[in-house]
Amino acid sequence: MSQEIKIEKKASEVIQPASAEAAREAVRGKKDLSGADLRNFDLQNLNASGAILRKTDLTGADISHGLLINPNFYKATVHNAALHHTVFLGGDLVKTDFKAADLSSSALLGVDAREAKFRGANLRNAGIVSADLREADFTGANLSNTRLAGLNVEGADFSDAEVTGMRAFNVDWSKASVPPEESPAPLVELPTWAWSVLIGSLIGLAGVLIYGITRRHRQSDS
Repeated sequence: MSQEIKIEKKASEVIQPASAEAAREAVRGKKDLSGADLRNFDLQNLNASGAILRKTDLTGADISHGLLINPNFYKATVHNAALHHTVFLGGDLVKTDFKAADLSSSALLGVDAREAKFRGANLRNAGIVSADLREADFTGANLSNTRLAGLNVEGADFSDAEVTGMRAFNVDWSKASVPPEESPAPLVELPTWAWSVLIGSLIGLAGVLIYGITRRHRQSDS
């Protein structure tokens, strides 16, 4: 409840970019765009750290081929948006609505996506690693050829999801409210200790990348 109160704004307080370029600069500058209307904005190739897009309307926006480090999409509306080939490194995707969005060939690494909605979304060839997907809704989503590792899917709904070619490691599907109709095949037949090392290395590499990009941004701003 406290978070809800903090992010509610009066209309006069909402920062509303007049153009896609203005929106791009605002996102890169970590301006608080909570509640802004960015419908159909072209934000391709957006590289940003700490973007604040809580309850922002991104319906039909193009955010493909981007790199988003620790973004805040809390309760954002991202219907029919293009997010393919985009990397999310950490971040708040809690209750974000990705209905019919295109997340194909994207990577969600270490995101908090509790109660997020992926109904009818396209996640073909996507990779999701070390993510919190509790109570997430994947009804009718295309998850074919996805690669999943280290996920919490407690209470998640995979009703009618397309899972052909999906591979997973360290995912307890029995905790999902509706697990996939077919049990995903393992990623690769490796011992558990090897997978732990690989996932730990991936997270460590992501941390180094975040540090490097953040440091570069700070130097450019100084």
